[in-house]
Amino acid sequence: MNVTELSGSYTYRSFLELPDPVDDFNKLRFAQAELNLVAAPDGSVSGELILSDPGEQPLIVMDMTGRASASSGVSFTLSGRGRPPIADFHYEYDGIILRHWETGVDQRKVLAGTVLRAEPHGGAPAGQTASFLAVRRDGV
Repeated sequence: MNVTELSGSYTYRSFLELPDPVDDFNKLRFAQAELNLVAAPDGSVSGELILSDPGEQPLIVMDMTGRASASSGVSFTLSGRGRPPIADFHYEYDGIILRHWETGVDQRKVLAGTVLRAEPHGGAPAGQTASFLAVRRDGV
């Protein structure tokens, strides 16, 4: 696998790490967004995380920068920093590209990992973690 395979447009979803079953799946919701990434052959990664309502202008945008490696599969780390009006947002991401099953039907490329709120903002403390999945929109 090649680090440039990380490039693409994804539907990003992150989930609170609650150990007990919930009666409403929305209780696990941390964020939903569009994640656009470009990975260069040297392993540098850049992009944007765009939170918006369907059909609306972006509500908030975070610039993403990081590194990817392909030692055994593709792994990556990203740092997300908000643009105004959310310039105080700072999140750190650690993830991998999940396995593509040779016999899988309609399988899409999926990123999985964890996210950390690196700095407090809007009354939310630093240190909050969540798990994330990002499903590739373009291509497979």
